[in-house]
Amino acid sequence: MLELVLVKLGGSLITDKNQPYTARLETMQKLVTEISLVRQQNPSVKLIIGNGAGSFGHQSAHKYNTINGVVCDADKLGFCLVHQDVLDLNKLLAHYFLQAGLPVVSLPPLTMVVTQNKQLVKTNFSVIENSLQAGLIPLVFGDVVLDQVIGGTILSTETLLAELAKYFHIQDNYQVKLINAGNYPGVYDDNGQVIPEITPANYAQIKAAIGKSESIDVTGGMIQKVEEFLAISDWGIDCWIIDGNIPGNLVKAVLGQATLGTVIRSGECR
Repeated sequence: MLELVLVKLGGSLITDKNQPYTARLETMQKLVTEISLVRQQNPSVKLIIGNGAGSFGHQSAHKYNTINGVVCDADKLGFCLVHQDVLDLNKLLAHYFLQAGLPVVSLPPLTMVVTQNKQLVKTNFSVIENSLQAGLIPLVFGDVVLDQVIGGTILSTETLLAELAKYFHIQDNYQVKLINAGNYPGVYDDNGQVIPEITPANYAQIKAAIGKSESIDVTGGMIQKVEEFLAISDWGIDCWIIDGNIPGNLVKAVLGQATLGTVIRSGECR
């Protein structure tokens, strides 16, 4: 069985979300170094990397309200500008991966996904699957997508990775887990302490404590992340929310070692 780890490098981690179009280049380089270490220590692990939009895509998406539809000419221009913004950030990240000798290939979700009233109705992940089989590392990101009812909308990195996790999980030859590396230690409770584990059984009690992002985030902030991951935990897929700033934390999470953060799982013995 092949081990597949989907890793999100959060927008709050790789950009300064309070400074428009400002990438944290040193952080990007450190994260790429950690992924290199993962490949050295476990060459057989398959990886799909997804990056958040951070202070790139969220700015233009907020300005043009792209998530709620694309109708007039201004909306259409905004749709294309959001796409260009997320491409720009992804290109910066891809540069560091390639510089480190890691075979990443950028794959825009716009070409793989169609929605209907913001709900996923069509996906074609064959290019992701073929890239993995070819020994490449797919590099995806939050993106604009075409919508059959409202013209267009935004697909978050979390939603995309959750769909990819389910897609590969149902194939017998993949063992899947998902890791969200952000600019925070995990999910906080009312007392500002990291919640070590979230399950469907305890989520109702802690939901009120989970705040939304303080920066512009058109895709819902932490609550959206947790609920996306809770939904796929029912499939038997464990999801980790960790601090990507802590040296070695990402390596440990990918390799299944003891990691600081919050794990989201079904809570049932499997």
